[in-house]
Amino acid sequence: MAASYRWSEIAQNPKYLELKRKKRVFLFGWWGAASAFYFLLPVLSGYFPELFKMKVIGVINFGYLFILSQFVAAFCVAIIYTRVANNEFDRLTEQLVKEIQ
Repeated sequence: MAASYRWSEIAQNPKYLELKRKKRVFLFGWWGAASAFYFLLPVLSGYFPELFKMKVIGVINFGYLFILSQFVAAFCVAIIYTRVANNEFDRLTEQLVKEIQ
């Protein structure tokens, strides 16, 4: 038989509130940084097109490297989130589950 939980009590639990706060700070912080980095591409290419024509290595210009750096940044954010979620968020969730059972 499925367990019945008092969700209103869980929502007021200090462990749940801490987990929610930490996740919100982490996710919105990284979302803001990633969005700013993402929107640098159209802003820089619009206002400084000569920057994107600058050769860096052979025929590879700054524009190509900047676009590729966005893929690298996305992978880095994913790796960082995985580590934080496995270490911090999972630990807090486990503590919360133990407390409510």
